[in-house]
Amino acid sequence: MNALENIKILDLSEKLTISLATLYLSSYGAEVTKVERPNGGDKVRSWEPVKNGDSLYFNYLNSGKKSITLDIATAEGAEILKKLLPFYDVVCVGAEAGYMESLGLGYEDLKAMKPDIIYASYSYYGETGPYKNKPASSLTAQAKGVAMDMTGVHNEYPVQSAPSIAEHYSAAYFATGIVMALIDRNIKGIGQKVDIALLDSIYSCIEAAPTAYSTVGEVHKRKGNFDPSCAPYDTFETSDGYVAVGVATQNQWEKFCDVLDLGDLKEDPRFIDNEGRRTDYMNTLRPILAKRLSVYTKTEVENKCRTQGIPCCAVLTIPEITDLPNTLENGYMVSVNSEKYGTLRYPSIPFVLGDTKAKSFADAPALGKDTNACMEMLGITEKDIHTLQGKKVI
Repeated sequence: MNALENIKILDLSEKLTISLATLYLSSYGAEVTKVERPNGGDKVRSWEPVKNGDSLYFNYLNSGKKSITLDIATAEGAEILKKLLPFYDVVCVGAEAGYMESLGLGYEDLKAMKPDIIYASYSYYGETGPYKNKPASSLTAQAKGVAMDMTGVHNEYPVQSAPSIAEHYSAAYFATGIVMALIDRNIKGIGQKVDIALLDSIYSCIEAAPTAYSTVGEVHKRKGNFDPSCAPYDTFETSDGYVAVGVATQNQWEKFCDVLDLGDLKEDPRFIDNEGRRTDYMNTLRPILAKRLSVYTKTEVENKCRTQGIPCCAVLTIPEITDLPNTLENGYMVSVNSEKYGTLRYPSIPFVLGDTKAKSFADAPALGKDTNACMEMLGITEKDIHTLQGKKVI
């Protein structure tokens, strides 16, 4: 058996965080049923990149899941969901605060019908407080969560992270919360609510910034790729791209100078120690290194530094990482054979259990593929199924 075999999850959302979390859980055996709108389904089905008329992004997030169409905003749809409840262990929602309660499908409503249900709720700004129903997005959450103010080049405008890092943080927390609630249910026999907010997830990764401000009044600001505590700890342009160098000790600095023919800098009294190197670094040492390193390729700098034990890496692109030996040998990318698209490559599930292997899925379900089977499980007749379809309830 897989780790989450026989665990059944209803996913009522269209949120990236929840789709990622349930993807993680389905990869370890959970059966995930995605509940979609009868008219068009999840909006992510149309997101780029698109091939053969279908979203590869949606396919990645929802591979291996089931799909039913059900309009829970209708009275009939809400009643059908309640009838489904006994067959599931977890319900995932991503609606604004108060919406599920208005349908009679809030946590307290479902708990009264099934005390051991785990109700996992996701929001942008939390379920209480003045921002609970404010319009939001990943961009605005990063802005409100300080992460954007801390990201970007020194003295220039703030930048959001290009990958959806905040959602990936919150997806990991969401999946972890569900698993912890399942463990607790095995002990106590009752379910509970799991509450994850994107803003809270962003706060969790700003590290010691609040402590620095509350104790010594220091405000962490944008600093680009350099570290003000040691130098050179930065990214430099080369003849064919960029390279990241992490010189953190005096010994590393001296070896760095030796291997890159920077002997004059090693002897320069301005840079004789770390204090000198980081003092006014952007206007003194950095311009010199930027000019010297520009004549090398990024791989040359990396190889020269690595021979001396200096942390260094070329800044790689998507094509460069795909077939990188380290990527392949560690299984960081998985190849799957899709009936619709041919061979696809996805990031693998980012946690590995030594004796319990994650499953790899190729395709997401067609919209509503499992609706009829689900209705039949509830004893709904074929005639009534057609009636519900005509009324756009399913």
